[in-house]
Amino acid sequence: MKFENLNDSVVRDISKDEPEWFVQERLESLESFNRTNDDSFKYGMTMKTDISGIKISDYKSKVNIIVRNKDDRITVDDFKESLEKNPGLIREYFMKKTKTKTELLHRALIQNGLVVYAPKNSKGGDNLMLDYEFYGNSFNHLLVIADENSEVNIIERLRGSGVFHSNIVEVYAKENSKVNFYSLQDLDGNSGNFSVKRGFVSRNAECNFFNFEFGCLLNCSDVYSELDEEGSYSKVYGIYFTDKNQHFNLAYSMHHKAKNTNSNIFTKGVLEDMSNTIYRGLIKIHDNAENSNGYQKEDTLILGDDAKADSIPNLEIGNNDVKCSHGASIGHIDSDKLFYLKSRGISEKECTKLIVNGFLGEVIDKINNEDFKLELKNKVMEKVK
Repeated sequence: MKFENLNDSVVRDISKDEPEWFVQERLESLESFNRTNDDSFKYGMTMKTDISGIKISDYKSKVNIIVRNKDDRITVDDFKESLEKNPGLIREYFMKKTKTKTELLHRALIQNGLVVYAPKNSKGGDNLMLDYEFYGNSFNHLLVIADENSEVNIIERLRGSGVFHSNIVEVYAKENSKVNFYSLQDLDGNSGNFSVKRGFVSRNAECNFFNFEFGCLLNCSDVYSELDEEGSYSKVYGIYFTDKNQHFNLAYSMHHKAKNTNSNIFTKGVLEDMSNTIYRGLIKIHDNAENSNGYQKEDTLILGDDAKADSIPNLEIGNNDVKCSHGASIGHIDSDKLFYLKSRGISEKECTKLIVNGFLGEVIDKINNEDFKLELKNKVMEKVK
């Protein structure tokens, strides 16, 4: 990526009226960004993600955020308002574990975002709906804090256009809490999307990500859960569907840092036309995480002769008192199934839709909101050619 005219003046311009301590954190992030080598997106032996052609000169975010189904038990604040109203919350939780050059850029240039807080013992209520419409480059952040014994369900939709989107979600699930986070990425075909979702899971808490990726020319998506305390649990369910010349780079990982922790990664992908994808899954069991369980499975269905998929599941196990498994499959539509359906008078396109719907249904059926489930099914059918 090339960043034109990016300097301290840009950072100070976008951080007017912010507390000086936060401005200094921005400037420190920019300094670290300038010292850090470019991110490497090479995840397979034969494919890599080339981001050298992306040029960014406009650093002002342009986004409209609509919040729906908010109830009285939780608070949803604009990020900059939270800086004024509750700076201690931002100091404690905001981007304390920045990993990459792209994340350093985000930390320096964040301009839009929300802070969602579920207080202790708050449960029930409808799914909180967050709809984002982007009109240009964006640096958007969502910070979710589920306090002890709380539960919150969030559905976000990302739509719009632009050259560069940086979207980071951080979820802190405190003791005995539960967070279900659903994300639909449906940006236009000219966009580059760099998405990070981080879950930090405390004792006997649960953090689940449901990741649905459809849009963008270039999409780099990283979902990461850190199981920090005993009894913590995290799941990642993912669907991606690419066509034309889309390129997706997906990395899903679980990090077991305490005993008696459990994780599950289950993804399904469909590729058409000349699109290509790189998927890397990781379950890492640290040496003190005995009696932990981690599972991952990734299945890919290729519909186009020129489409290409790389799938690399990984296990890193530092303790022998664990249960772990991983697997991946890449294949085409079964010709016998296709012949059987066509012999019943069904067109080939409708046959393909039926097969794809069944293939992805195992993940879609995990959704607890019927309207959102139907929305996803319709989106899948739109993509089938």
